[in-house]
Amino acid sequence: MPSFFTMRTFAGLGLAVCALLGSCRSGQYGRDIPPRAVVRDGVAITLCDQMLTVFRGGRKVKDYPISSSKFGIGGTHGSRRTPLGIHAVSDKKGEGQPKGMVFKGCSPTGEVVGVDAAGRDPIVTRIIQLAGLESFNKNSHRRRIYIHGTPEERNIGRPASYGCIRMKSDDVVDLYRRVYRGMPVAIESCTQSTYMKAAANMAKRSIEVPAAVAANLPKDGPRYVPSRKRYSRSRYSRRSRMARSKRYGRSKKSSRRMVSRKRRRR
Repeated sequence: MPSFFTMRTFAGLGLAVCALLGSCRSGQYGRDIPPRAVVRDGVAITLCDQMLTVFRGGRKVKDYPISSSKFGIGGTHGSRRTPLGIHAVSDKKGEGQPKGMVFKGCSPTGEVVGVDAAGRDPIVTRIIQLAGLESFNKNSHRRRIYIHGTPEERNIGRPASYGCIRMKSDDVVDLYRRVYRGMPVAIESCTQSTYMKAAANMAKRSIEVPAAVAANLPKDGPRYVPSRKRYSRSRYSRRSRMARSKRYGRSKKSSRRMVSRKRRRR
């Protein structure tokens, strides 16, 4: 019987993947590396051949061509790269919307664009949000790594995105019906055939998302904003004194004297 992952074992997987990330060059998906564990009931995304496969009971039930990041593999904020590792479907957006519907901030805008529309590259049709479950990809939800439709269907089958997993509109509508909140999604640097060989090996560990973890998955995390150092806006702060000195042409020494006099008068 296959053993199953729990959240305790997710943290221990980071070392192997970090080594893999260091060996992958930007934009390169040439390393056909067998997966550490497999999804037998869920989704597997294999970056070497740009394929997404749906498994049920360890058997392939459907596959689709996809397009991952043209910048390569990685999970750093602002890198625009596709993260590896175990994820889960955290939310789904776009139920009932027509194909080609443009989304902004996960909300439909009312605009519909056609396939391969000139000069347009928005998120369209459906959005399947992903949340990372390992230490090295736990920021995937905040980075807004989605599986979504794209009007640039001519680029499907090769890396062309900015970190997300892109699909044809017809394909993402079909996938949308097959996935649910909490379903495991594994992103691996290998081919579909290599992944299926590993899935057929019953000794290979299988991935599932515990019910408690699925219940606490984020639904719509905030957009990542880098922290900024806050400065005092006080009238007598150093920053304010320097600004007044430059404005009125005073030296630093005379500016300090002026501030000291005003303080004594109080």
